[in-house]
Amino acid sequence: MQTTPIKQRQEQGSVLMTVVIIGGIISIVTAAMLFSSSSSLQNAHGRVDWNKAFYCSENAVVWAAQAILDNPPATGSYNYYSTAAGTLPLASIIAPVNGDTAFKGAWVKIVQPKNVLSGFFVITASSRVNNKVHTVQATVTAYPVSQVFDYEYFLNNWGWWWGSTISGNGSQRANWDFDFKGGPQVNGNIYAANYIEENGVPYNQYTQSAPFGGLAGADPLDYVHPGAPRVTMPNLLSFSNYTAVAMSDTANNGIWVGTNQVVAGALQNQTGSSDHGGNAGNSTPQTGLYLVGTPSNPIIIRGTAVVPGDVVIKGTVTGKGTIYVGCNLYIANNVTYAHGPDFSSPPETMTPAQRDAWVAQNMNNDLVAYAVRGSILTGDVTNPDWINWCYSYPGSGLASVGDESHLGADGIAGTPDDNTPFLHPDGTMSTWYDADGDGKINSNYNYATDINMDNNRVSYLLGYPTDNKGQPLPYNQVATDNMGTLEGIFYTDHAAAMRLEQSTAIFHGVIISRNEQIIFQNNLSLNYDSRVHSRYHNNPNQFINLGLPYGKPLQVNSFAELPPDSTNL
Repeated sequence: MQTTPIKQRQEQGSVLMTVVIIGGIISIVTAAMLFSSSSSLQNAHGRVDWNKAFYCSENAVVWAAQAILDNPPATGSYNYYSTAAGTLPLASIIAPVNGDTAFKGAWVKIVQPKNVLSGFFVITASSRVNNKVHTVQATVTAYPVSQVFDYEYFLNNWGWWWGSTISGNGSQRANWDFDFKGGPQVNGNIYAANYIEENGVPYNQYTQSAPFGGLAGADPLDYVHPGAPRVTMPNLLSFSNYTAVAMSDTANNGIWVGTNQVVAGALQNQTGSSDHGGNAGNSTPQTGLYLVGTPSNPIIIRGTAVVPGDVVIKGTVTGKGTIYVGCNLYIANNVTYAHGPDFSSPPETMTPAQRDAWVAQNMNNDLVAYAVRGSILTGDVTNPDWINWCYSYPGSGLASVGDESHLGADGIAGTPDDNTPFLHPDGTMSTWYDADGDGKINSNYNYATDINMDNNRVSYLLGYPTDNKGQPLPYNQVATDNMGTLEGIFYTDHAAAMRLEQSTAIFHGVIISRNEQIIFQNNLSLNYDSRVHSRYHNNPNQFINLGLPYGKPLQVNSFAELPPDSTNL
């Protein structure tokens, strides 16, 4: 049979139609793919621009934070500085980066709101890359008070509470092990960077009976914290920031005895030739001060005061402020507040609401701090009894501690890394650890150069008493071990050596040191002054700014992304 031409043309048309349809589908798919690819590429570029804008804004925040440290804005109501207003010149963050014309610049603003703690700032920054804007905000605190002041007892070493007659009302912390013996009473938290121990043996709060009583003994799972992070001690090697504060208002910063102002801001130094610095950090004698207060003629501490040399103090103290002592603080007898709070019910054993009420009630009462570059030496340091217990006592006396030559990387003597060399930032290897940050390899404390109150040391103390021939009195005539009451905030990054012979020794405040040799007679009671930590409270009117030592230059409190703000871009 013969096929017709018409049918062949129909088949050819059908094939052509199929090709057209397939081609159309391919075109549509290709177009869709191209559109999707283009869209994905645009999204990828957008994500890159978004990230670049974020990093530019973050960089602006960092530059602004550094500007705060370099030239802090004055305290006041809603003080602010900004690139837009021309009051915050940070050209390096508002100009194009590496020639990238897609970067349109950035703006940043520093605000210090009213009714906030001193040194608190809000930094807001925006930047735009192409059409992407990223805005971030950080809250920071410049020169924040060190966390070591959150504890009634802080030891940058091995903590030890030995004795059933020790009681502590507040939190305590050690930057290594914390050892307990004899069942002391602990009404507060216990923190140790390593182990919490009982007579040298690690204690397990989950399986063992507590070696202490009080709130911590009754509930060790809540109150006992082994393995806590170490807290950095403030470095008092330089007093420049504190001196600048003290000299900014000499009428309100200083020390008075009665109505006589003996230090206006910072005490001026006098030079000398001998060396009584040692572990105190001074190799040249500095001008010091002898202070005695009575109920009718008290020592007045107000604001920030700086004394470059030793300070000898005893008696009645009043006011609110901090003395920065460049060498040693010698406490010659009891130091008590003229108008101190009532500690008969320790505030740290109260409910939070009761504690807040106690803080509010005592806002205007005396609160004085002593920030000591050298050591805190309490009692008559020339008394053989003091020397025996505080200096010569085997193992824990000052003659046995202070050596920095073989501490190892952890900075704590008596730990496994002693005598093990480690890499220092300068690229050297050694076992030396600069525990006090003075750049010198200190040895154990030396009685003659670091402690003894001899005639040479006395000669630099303004106001030191003399006999009828004009000769300085022997130190045992102005100091005594027969003492036991200390009220105040006592800080040193060296030794706290104390001989307290009165039957009951009482601390109302804080004691912080690296090496501790507190020798008491029968009973020792430590009561934390909750006003020191009044910054825990959200009400700024219940914050007492003593100008305490800071632990680090800047603290970031919060960091957040905000809705994009293209204002000023």
